[in-house]
Amino acid sequence: MLIWSLLGETAAYIIALLFRYVILEPMYPNKTRETDFYKMFYIFLLLAYSFIFFIRRTKVRHAWEMDFWGKMAEVIKSQTLLLFIELFFLFFINWGKRISRTVVAILFVMGIVFDIFARRQYARRYIRKYGNSVKHKDIIMITQPDEAGRLKFCIERYGYLNERKDIWDIHTVAASYLTADVRKEKISIPKDCAMIYVSAGAAEKLGEKERAYLKTLGVPVSYALKAEGRSLPERSMINEGGALAVYESYMHRKFPVLGVEYTTAGCTEAAAYVLDHVKELGGKYICFSNVHTTVMASDDKEYRDILNGSALTFPDGNPIASKIALGGYPEAERVAGPDFMEEVFRLTMESGEKHFFYGSSEKTINCLKEQLKERFPYMNVVGMYSPPFRELTEEEDAADIKMINDSGADMVWIGLGAPKQEKWMAAHQGKIKGVMLGVGAGFDFHAGTVDRAPKLIQGIGLEWLYRLFQNPRRLFKRYLVTNTKFILYSKFKKKK
Repeated sequence: MLIWSLLGETAAYIIALLFRYVILEPMYPNKTRETDFYKMFYIFLLLAYSFIFFIRRTKVRHAWEMDFWGKMAEVIKSQTLLLFIELFFLFFINWGKRISRTVVAILFVMGIVFDIFARRQYARRYIRKYGNSVKHKDIIMITQPDEAGRLKFCIERYGYLNERKDIWDIHTVAASYLTADVRKEKISIPKDCAMIYVSAGAAEKLGEKERAYLKTLGVPVSYALKAEGRSLPERSMINEGGALAVYESYMHRKFPVLGVEYTTAGCTEAAAYVLDHVKELGGKYICFSNVHTTVMASDDKEYRDILNGSALTFPDGNPIASKIALGGYPEAERVAGPDFMEEVFRLTMESGEKHFFYGSSEKTINCLKEQLKERFPYMNVVGMYSPPFRELTEEEDAADIKMINDSGADMVWIGLGAPKQEKWMAAHQGKIKGVMLGVGAGFDFHAGTVDRAPKLIQGIGLEWLYRLFQNPRRLFKRYLVTNTKFILYSKFKKKK
């Protein structure tokens, strides 16, 4: 991969020089060409890129594992870091006047273009060489009767093999076979069969004879892994000592940012943990706090106590996640409310937990109901309600509590906006039987009433800027004030 990227960087470098010293040369009279300097700079460029590649290779997936937007986000991060290293080097050794600013600018832009192209070509060649055995049309599923429809939907909707949709074909499912059919040895293999997929539930039922029979069919067999009673998503596992282990203890770690105690985890393991402990978490609440609410909590002890009084508070912001990671917890990442909801919705299509949605507007609730039916048809939604946009009377509040509890909801999603939703959850702790999760704008994103930033923008940490352009009048002052405060508080404010 490094060779491909260096070839892309070389191509970008040549284009930058040609553009500056051939096409734009008439615009720069009496300018001498620093031939020897550009030779040395080219060598430095390759060394700097190689350094960045090696320090980041353990933090990101392989190019053939990422989709297009994932590749683009990683390339932009790498090229931006490379640009800073270039500028620091040039000015540190006082060579800033020897290089053309035009070359630097074109090199940055073309570096992104050629690096993405190089990574895509590498991924395609890798798959062509090593991935032919899985690029077929059909999958045979061996499932339990109650999970066949859900698994068929998930494979057709989301693909398989780590969701690499840009690389792997989205396969159609040839048929579903129950475990009884395996015992009777009635499986017929389609002509273009990629694999036999055995669900976690079915794998527990198969005996040695059935497993031995599957080996004789001449088709790769994949067994889904299971832990804590549910199938394991790939990202909930970590390589420990050369063996795969399941994230678990990281959820018990806390790291303070401006007085707010954050849970150090990634989105997938956070979702799996909450579902594995959903009964224990009943009556408690979970918060997703961003830069704005963190600064608000730093200024307001009562609100800070509410965030710290939660069962779990996750960092819903890249600056916060970065501070936690730099503080000694590299596994920490942003756990955005909408992303967490997505993970939970998909996982509960298997396990069947009941969901109730409380908050937002009537329009958003109606749109959310339709979107969830289309995207997560096997999800168990037991109720949705949009309360009035005013202070509720005691009778109205008691009626809402009874409505939510009577639904039998395991997970109660609260979309009242911060800080109202956190205060509401704290006031209702122990009164609501299910676990409460304050996700704010997550209702709007999943309902489709508000567009979320593209994956590229999310990947490079600029989702806040995208939201600012959507609603500048409301968000400009907030971001200007709170972001400035966050930077200043992080540097100068004493820990509490």
